[in-house]
Amino acid sequence: MLRVLPSSRKISKYATGCMPQFLRFASNACSDLVLVKEEHGVREITLNHPKTLNSLSLDMMTALQDALVKDKDNLDLRCVILTAQGKIWSAGHNLKELHNDPKIQACVFQKLTDVINDIQKLPVPVIGKVNGYAAAAGCQLVVSCDMVLCTKNSKFSTPGAGVGVFCSTPGVAVARIMSRPKSAYMLMTGLPVTGDEAYISGMVTKSVPAEELDKEIDEITSAIKAKSRAVISLGKEFFYKQLAMSQAQAFAAAQEKMCENFQLGDTKEGIASFFEKRPPSWKHQ
Repeated sequence: MLRVLPSSRKISKYATGCMPQFLRFASNACSDLVLVKEEHGVREITLNHPKTLNSLSLDMMTALQDALVKDKDNLDLRCVILTAQGKIWSAGHNLKELHNDPKIQACVFQKLTDVINDIQKLPVPVIGKVNGYAAAAGCQLVVSCDMVLCTKNSKFSTPGAGVGVFCSTPGVAVARIMSRPKSAYMLMTGLPVTGDEAYISGMVTKSVPAEELDKEIDEITSAIKAKSRAVISLGKEFFYKQLAMSQAQAFAAAQEKMCENFQLGDTKEGIASFFEKRPPSWKHQ
């Protein structure tokens, strides 16, 4: 069954400490900035403002955040796909919005951090789907998804230094998934990398011909849906926690997490189904 979910029509207060004058940027039609549909447990969120190259304005990021976290604890939700309309996946932040106001600048950068933190905290996998150009904060957003699939003709760049703004926040995301020389190349030259280069560099999960992108996405979402939501949620949460630990701390914490995992009802069902040579019947608990 296909469900079309409404996104926020009213701008929220963007970040703690934002002043009322920021509301001059608010739009009463934020629902148009992202398109959201949900079918068979897969929620697809589409950035939908090609006129501004899908720039990550406060309005856009607020609508995106609302779409990401809506009904996140509903057991029917199994994964989220983040994609975009047009040839530009996202050109990054809206420079008109950032120009000359330090308070708005702080709110914009904090809002994207909040969105990325929400992606990592979601109990289901988030898949970035790119068939176009993701630049600056747009690159930061997509590579912060749990997985990223792109077409071979897609491009990724962090070109901010060209207009006098070094891509420091995108650099945090890029440098954590690519080698130092490759991420430095992107940040210090602003030159783009192709889908295949992004794959070789570890930036994306897969790079495929454009005509195969939907098929690859379907294969991945089907594989996710075949698993217990509870098990995936437990594993995803720990996956991000252990990244900040030393190896010794991570192994110690992982041992405790494995023991916790074995207490789940779905784990007991999964093991029983293995021995009984039958498909598991997940209750997602």
